[in-house]
Amino acid sequence: MNTRPARFFAALSLALALAACHKPGNGAGDGTPGLAVGSSVTGEITSSSRLNYNDGSRHQGYKVTLKNGEAIALELGGSLNGQLSVFDGQTLLATASARRQDDEGGSASTVSLAFRAPKDGTYLVAVNSAGADAFGPFKLDSSSVTPYDGKPLVAGSEAIDWLVGEKQDYTLKVDKAGIYTIGMESSGLDTYLHLTGHNTDIEDDDGGGNLNARIRAYLEPGDYSIGASALNGGTGSFKLRVGLTPVDKGLATRDGTALAIGQTTPGMVDSRGRRSFVLTLDGTRQLQFDAIADNFDPVLHITGPGIDAEDDDGGDGTNARLTLRMGPGRYTVAVSSLGSQQGVFELETTDLGTDAAAPANSNRKGEAEAAAAAEAAAVEVD
Repeated sequence: MNTRPARFFAALSLALALAACHKPGNGAGDGTPGLAVGSSVTGEITSSSRLNYNDGSRHQGYKVTLKNGEAIALELGGSLNGQLSVFDGQTLLATASARRQDDEGGSASTVSLAFRAPKDGTYLVAVNSAGADAFGPFKLDSSSVTPYDGKPLVAGSEAIDWLVGEKQDYTLKVDKAGIYTIGMESSGLDTYLHLTGHNTDIEDDDGGGNLNARIRAYLEPGDYSIGASALNGGTGSFKLRVGLTPVDKGLATRDGTALAIGQTTPGMVDSRGRRSFVLTLDGTRQLQFDAIADNFDPVLHITGPGIDAEDDDGGDGTNARLTLRMGPGRYTVAVSSLGSQQGVFELETTDLGTDAAAPANSNRKGEAEAAAAAEAAAVEVD
């Protein structure tokens, strides 16, 4: 979690500096160049650019005229390590800074910022250098975006909105069961998502990377509530995205699904990062279990008559594998994810025959280590 106090005070100082350079209001008649929505401008921050007296940084301003509720996306590119800010007179509406690509002062990344006009008027877009020693050319692109219209979100939705309080709620309408990915992205907020409805209660902070929130969950048809907020207590623009990944009808989304030997069962871990299955045997079997996942590190845990075995990385890569000699009875086969991450996996159950030489509660990784140790001992004897 990052409250970005430095960004707040930098923006406050920039507001005071801009107030000294521009007349309050719409900025008309002060020589500030205009920026039309959908257009691009190029410029360069140099030692001759307008000075921010608090820290020695420099800035260039552009005025853009918008209607009430109109939303605009801004993107600052180029070699300048800079910041974008939007003002209504002396009031800061939104701000975003570049994230450097390394810790040694490497090239700056692109700065993206979207905001929605709270009223008809002309607003000031400020391109500001990150410090007194930050100079360079830049390109400022602008484009129109469709702001949130208040309608329920559905699969494929993408909405721009403005966080004005502690939390805002949105309705998600699920028409088709599947794996839904809900993302909340902002360049100026530490976003937080809370999804509830139909026995679902999932929260996320930084699952989307770069302080963006993301929830990925299997949802049945119905209406859900999405709570959007910011952990740093800020206000500003953000984007909500809803994606749908269709799934096979055989996807296990509830605990207690019966496993069939010789088959692969697809499943999805729940909001706690786990899913359990049931295996019933009427005779002794030598079985191999593989939990395979692409987007999380799976762990296998099998319990039952005389069995309590667990494995993390015994399979290929970070996949889990257990090879066990199991007698008659009922067993629980559980798949969980390290870090309680959500995602889809495949659980393979393979019959290896009745090889009595294999030890109970073993896995292939353990057998490989034992074989390597035996080989090393043999070499020493020779």
